[in-house]
Amino acid sequence: MSQVTELLDRARAGDDAAWEQAVALVYDDLKRIARGVLAGGQGTLNPTALVHECYLRLDRAGAEGVQNRAHFLALAARAMRQLMLNHARDRLAEKRGGGAAHTDLDERSDAVATEARHLIDIDSALTRLEAENPSWVRVVECRVFAGMTEQETADAIGEPLRSTQRLWADARARLAQLLAD
Repeated sequence: MSQVTELLDRARAGDDAAWEQAVALVYDDLKRIARGVLAGGQGTLNPTALVHECYLRLDRAGAEGVQNRAHFLALAARAMRQLMLNHARDRLAEKRGGGAAHTDLDERSDAVATEARHLIDIDSALTRLEAENPSWVRVVECRVFAGMTEQETADAIGEPLRSTQRLWADARARLAQLLAD
């Protein structure tokens, strides 16, 4: 049993300090994930802000539903996806006015808006993908939003490695079809 899993067990038993210690142990992983999902982006969201927002979401839920390190990172990936989507929607609202005074947009603002629309399109495709097969979306979140390896993804979703590899291949193929529509 890993140190994170032991700390999560203690946190579920009521040890608040254990939850903080578990988060501290995965903090570097969360930063790596955030840097990965934000790489090359034109947005205003930075990895530290994303990790801190993610932590706040996970902290509200607490350790009750978190089984181990891999599951923690899978939950973090889902939270980061939701946070990035919310941020993208906010950026598009700002571009459309959002109650603010109108100003001319520069190239960077256009690039941010394009990126935000792209993220919203991906989320829409993931929502349709989830209706077809929820396991596909869990694999995509782990691989894309959490940057997990195949084995880490298998551990996080509780499937054998070979099954996870098939799910990943199927999910990529179907997601490509949905995005092409």
